[in-house]
Amino acid sequence: MLEVPMPEENPVTVIEKLHLAGSPLCLLESGKGTENLARFSFLGFEPHCVFKSRGTSVEVIENGVCYNYEDDSYRRLQAVIESYQGVRYDGLPKFWGGAMGYFSYDMGRYFETLPESTIDDLEVPETYFMFFDKVICFDHVNHTIKIIVTVSPESVSGSMPAYREARKEIGRILHLIRHGGPGGDVVIGNRARSVQNRFNPECNVTKEQFKEMVANCKEYIRAGDIFQANLSLRLGKSTSVDPFFLYKILRQVNPSPYMSYIDFGDMHIVGSSPELLVRLTGDLAETRPIAGTRRRGSSKEEDLALAKELITDEKERAEHIMLVDLERNDLGRVCSFGTVEVNELMVIEEYSHVIHIVSNVRGQLAEGKTRFDLFRACFPGGTITGAPKIRSMEIIEELEPTRRGPYTGSVGFWGYAGEMEMNIVIRTILMKDSMAYVQAGAGIVADSIPEREYYESMKKAEALLRALEIAEEMAESGELHDVNGANRAGGEVASA
Repeated sequence: MLEVPMPEENPVTVIEKLHLAGSPLCLLESGKGTENLARFSFLGFEPHCVFKSRGTSVEVIENGVCYNYEDDSYRRLQAVIESYQGVRYDGLPKFWGGAMGYFSYDMGRYFETLPESTIDDLEVPETYFMFFDKVICFDHVNHTIKIIVTVSPESVSGSMPAYREARKEIGRILHLIRHGGPGGDVVIGNRARSVQNRFNPECNVTKEQFKEMVANCKEYIRAGDIFQANLSLRLGKSTSVDPFFLYKILRQVNPSPYMSYIDFGDMHIVGSSPELLVRLTGDLAETRPIAGTRRRGSSKEEDLALAKELITDEKERAEHIMLVDLERNDLGRVCSFGTVEVNELMVIEEYSHVIHIVSNVRGQLAEGKTRFDLFRACFPGGTITGAPKIRSMEIIEELEPTRRGPYTGSVGFWGYAGEMEMNIVIRTILMKDSMAYVQAGAGIVADSIPEREYYESMKKAEALLRALEIAEEMAESGELHDVNGANRAGGEVASA
């Protein structure tokens, strides 16, 4: 590992200087939030192993060799992750090598017994992870980067050629970052405000169908089946926009604590999630539920008024407390008795287009329990299913017409040394087969107004649609300029 001051660099510039765009990589970037949430970003590149699954069909490509299995995909992934056990050294960041990728929402059907009535029209892997020995950690407080190349203990204690190669590789990476030519963010000017949704993406439900979904959900609530459920709609549009260029736009339009850019080759995740699903640091388990939304105002005064309206809304408060209790119960399944606590309750957080109520729940992982038990206990998140969770998931399966895929699943990392941090996939664009998909939803309770829930869902999708529209407009006009003035013709901004 090598740590160097790099105040002028960020993950986007480093990707360009290393000529990584267009090759498999995973960037988990902290774009906005408290110092605890937004201090570090992680870039993994040149994966040595790829794991993906659909149902019980599992494919593992390790060092160029493909292995196929019929197996429980979660158990098989656990076995692969555990085969790469690492040793923690002082000075290493919380993630310095391991698996980075996603679980789709539909993995939940293998953790619980659920009906299968929705259409799987996207046909994406339900589990998709890449394993990285080369990682760059960005410290946004100290303005340093750590370049890490992992080698096996045998390489260090034996003849050491791999260790020497790792040191040489660190030097090569540092040289490229320092001398690899220009790289920078695009300049969008005031487009984030001026672009006015000039296209209408296709939706998997009409407005009237969504309102009917809400009405049917409220019938289940009145019947006592559930207290709340989260219903969603999905927007889709054909596009030729370069996914990395789109990410560069999104990180300016909607900076968030859990941003992600993942290039799997056959599909891309371009995300700006604000929500942590679950994190394990040592034996401390945490989850950070978000529930309660208002639009942003046009001034600071209006923001304050909307935040006050949100935090004093009895419906929003009751829904939030109910979901905090659900998360407490989830952690209670795997944490030591008496250790689960709510250390932050109903704080206001502002994002580019919306205001949220957020809480933080934590506990000490019980002896004999692992991070795999912890993730299974919390997945999928209660804020994007409902309460009770399993019955809400059954109703979602009945009312939504298509499978969710990565939406409301989880993106993040599983480190070699035992750490794990996974977000909830919301405010995220899936790009596959020249299509961009945006999905968003709303929590339905007894007094929900169908029309309002529809518009809340569309409001949550707005920042993503805005980023896509800006990217398309700039590609069409040829106005692809980075911050140092270098012009990039067409949509090809993938490499420096």
